[in-house]
Amino acid sequence: MAGASESGEHLGRNGREVRDSLLLKNKRSQALTLATGELMNSGSAASLEMPFPVLMEAGDGPFLIDADGNRYIDFQIGFGSMLLGHRHPLVQSALLDQAANRGWQFGLHNPNQVKLADQLIKGDNCAERVIFCNSGTESTMYAIRVARAFSGKPKLGVFDGFYHGAHDYGIGAADPNSPRDAPVYQPIGAGVLPAIVENQIMLPYRSDAAFELIRQHKDDLAMVMIEGVQSSNPHEKHELTAYLQELKTVCAESDVLFMMDEVITGFRLAYGGAQEYFDVQPDLATYGKVLGGGLPIGAVGGRSDIMKLFNSMAMGDKKGIMSGGTFSGNPLTMAAGVAQTSFLDENRAEIYPRLNSMGQRLAETINQYAREQGMGVQVLNAGSMFQIYFNEGEIWSARDTGGMRSQAETDFYLHLLDNGVLIPGTRRSFISHVHTPELVDEAAEIIKKSLNLVRQDDLL
Repeated sequence: MAGASESGEHLGRNGREVRDSLLLKNKRSQALTLATGELMNSGSAASLEMPFPVLMEAGDGPFLIDADGNRYIDFQIGFGSMLLGHRHPLVQSALLDQAANRGWQFGLHNPNQVKLADQLIKGDNCAERVIFCNSGTESTMYAIRVARAFSGKPKLGVFDGFYHGAHDYGIGAADPNSPRDAPVYQPIGAGVLPAIVENQIMLPYRSDAAFELIRQHKDDLAMVMIEGVQSSNPHEKHELTAYLQELKTVCAESDVLFMMDEVITGFRLAYGGAQEYFDVQPDLATYGKVLGGGLPIGAVGGRSDIMKLFNSMAMGDKKGIMSGGTFSGNPLTMAAGVAQTSFLDENRAEIYPRLNSMGQRLAETINQYAREQGMGVQVLNAGSMFQIYFNEGEIWSARDTGGMRSQAETDFYLHLLDNGVLIPGTRRSFISHVHTPELVDEAAEIIKKSLNLVRQDDLL
């Protein structure tokens, strides 16, 4: 049972009871977890970091149903990709039609690629051209490559607390002993070459000191990358707008490309993603998740003078870059993506205000309750993205979010599971179009109940 205490000697009564309850409720999940342990690795951070192994068998609107038939209000919602919920009729119909009547893999371009590119360009204020790939990780990998080719410079600027995918340049953290305004980059995990580290410049998040570091390194700095909203540290519009706009200005003045990683925020904060939400125009933007309607996807969009390098290698351009993939732009993903983004486009005036207000409502409800009850807990959100922190101080950067999960936090998520609310192991949580205000309020009451059960065990 990942994350649980082996001996149980430090557990309170409620902690012991919830583990016993989940063992009874999840017998099939337990058996399958044991059976597959020697056959396959997790491959999913959400599963890897769950405090209790739960295997999901079906999705239905805002709910997930596990292998034992237990139903959960789902705030993982496909790492945020299922903005319309599980098995939305329009997306499902598009997939069934494509598979039954047209096929699911050609290896060549298909008409829905043009339609989905049109939908992306309609929302993305920097995209003049688009390329598709298979994941958000691939999209940032390609964006880094094209930025280096275009600029002729080797280094990347990334921000303390960043995540830009599972490739070597996408994973890293600030040395916690380094100064806040001059963080030192270190890779996460083994297997990352020293050359990777040497070409990464760590910038302090939400600090003006980052601007001076960009100016200092401008001769070697190909691009600065930033998430529209850090998924590990979401902040609202009024806290980030001026900062992102100033960052764009500093990059432009320094002849450094500015990229927004919209893998999570694209089509979520607004139809035009973080670019619309914060009114900022980057040189490049990367996408995944919502764009694909729940199927694997990545995309890079940007200025045409940069994007043309994706096509120019075959024509002898020495700056042209290599890109490609067997399943890039595959017919099933394109069909699902067109269905989802078209619905979002047509209904954007109703969907996004409602989504963002529900995220704000949930955060305010829990924060008010935690203050009234004297609990060291808070919720941060950016629209419909939210995260719960067992920390009452100001969360300015990733350093303030806490390290390993505490016993209180582990038990809290177990109580949520036992009471039918699923928040992913990564803690990054999302509200979908099919979560109703009543369902969000129900989840808020379960969150309050779970916090109280943890406090009764003297863990808060």
